[in-house]
Amino acid sequence: MSEKRSNHFLIQGNILAIASLLVRIIGLIYRIPMRRIIGAEGSGLYSYSFEVYNIALILSSYSLPLAVSRLVAVRRAKKEHRNSYRLFLCALAFAVGIGLITTLIIFFGADFIAEFAFKSPNVALPLRVLSPTILVFAIMGVFRGFYQGKDTMIPTAISQVLEQIVNAVVSIVASYLLVKNFSANFNVAAYGAAGGTLGTFAGALVGLIFLLFVFIIYKPVLNKQMRNDNSSHTESYNALFKIILATMAPIILSQTVYQISGLIDGALF
Repeated sequence: MSEKRSNHFLIQGNILAIASLLVRIIGLIYRIPMRRIIGAEGSGLYSYSFEVYNIALILSSYSLPLAVSRLVAVRRAKKEHRNSYRLFLCALAFAVGIGLITTLIIFFGADFIAEFAFKSPNVALPLRVLSPTILVFAIMGVFRGFYQGKDTMIPTAISQVLEQIVNAVVSIVASYLLVKNFSANFNVAAYGAAGGTLGTFAGALVGLIFLLFVFIIYKPVLNKQMRNDNSSHTESYNALFKIILATMAPIILSQTVYQISGLIDGALF
């Protein structure tokens, strides 16, 4: 049984590693034509918008997949399927709430952020286009963490590859079309960068749609598990919410300190 379990972990780890490798290769390839299309200034605006986006993502939901995965795995090991599902719902509500708030702050505050952090108003457009991705990524992270906690990496791996493929195609096509249509505009670089950030949003949205499709298929199995759940107690949503926050806090702190250096570098430059 132990050997079988080890083989299972090895297979799941290999699936995720192969998916991560494919994602990085696709990311390396598509950025070459995209940067040629949007130029040096557009590439700079694209990078600056991602500095803000990454910090907003870390503060809101970057740690959700890991936190949900760990907490679900603990309850799965104890066969507490009902508590596991309640934790998933609690994390999903948290993701929607914090993701929506952060998205609205970035969307409506893009002009202020662009001027305050970078003294470049052109950063606002790609940042505003990128902002809804925070909400999508937050929700997607909960689903990925839930599946990983249920001991399968396949949905996460497939969604990552799909996300990056769509991201690559839309980024190149949208950048080309926007640069072509706004070539006479004084801030054409901003439109080119916005095409790149639109690809990020489109890729995340397709990844989320795939994960929702998997959840619909998996739901009958989940319902059966909960019917056979004989756990002695039911955890309250309030307690689960506190557990999620406590698990996320150290990850948020460490990642924010690391990521904020990039924002400072961009602002100083």
